[in-house]
Amino acid sequence: MRPSRRAIPAKHRTVLPERSCLTLGKTVAALRRSREALVEIEGQLDDLLVRLHSPEPRIDSATPQRLARAKAEAVAAMASLGAAGSLFG
Repeated sequence: MRPSRRAIPAKHRTVLPERSCLTLGKTVAALRRSREALVEIEGQLDDLLVRLHSPEPRIDSATPQRLARAKAEAVAAMASLGAAGSLFG
């Protein structure tokens, strides 16, 4: 059985400086954007595989552009995480 979680008393909590809170918020937003972009790429690739495995494979002519756009969004979102590296070490 797992031990229950106890609340940390207020006198033992560490309060982050205001600047750290802002950086943390930006980092969370960047992580969310990168996750959403990668999920979009995964969905497009899954759709592409389904179409390729169908009896008569047909690929929409806009598929390469959509995939390239999703890749660019993922790259931009992950690049924005570079500024957050100072939070983790």
